[in-house]
Amino acid sequence: MPSNETILTLGFLGLAVYFSVLMARGVLGYLRFRKIRPTAVLTWRGPRPPHLRFLLALGAVSAGLAVLNGALDRPLHTVYSQGIMALYFMLMVPLTAAIPVGFYRDGVWADAGFLPYGDIARWAFRETPEIVLVLLPRGRSGSFRLPVPPEEYGAVRKVLQEKIRAHIVEAEAGILGL
Repeated sequence: MPSNETILTLGFLGLAVYFSVLMARGVLGYLRFRKIRPTAVLTWRGPRPPHLRFLLALGAVSAGLAVLNGALDRPLHTVYSQGIMALYFMLMVPLTAAIPVGFYRDGVWADAGFLPYGDIARWAFRETPEIVLVLLPRGRSGSFRLPVPPEEYGAVRKVLQEKIRAHIVEAEAGILGL
């Protein structure tokens, strides 16, 4: 039977690895955005993450715990795991939420990141109470969702029509209704 200290060590190491990977993915995504930002065709502010204040508060608590654990000379993995969690919640969540979603010269920036036009297998509008463009990537599972403000809906359809006419994307007419 492992001791409590061993279980805590494994837990903190797991958190450290998990949030380090999240931070690396977030930084790489933000650097990619900075690279493609000048090629914006039609963008708008994405929806605010649900529970943003709670996530920021969680980051502040993690920062306080990291400082406290550092002052108490706790092991490095304990301090690091709390510190990387604080950085993720207080820096990366607001930073990625500020990335404008929409259409860029080479692809679409949606909720799950950037999807080049050539990687889009299918797409469709879901027009329930809110308008969402659902993009299915080629060769990957999952979907990318792009919430479209009602005032941008006509412009989005126009951009899609232009991309189809220019043969930048291939789409079935029945799916888009264009």
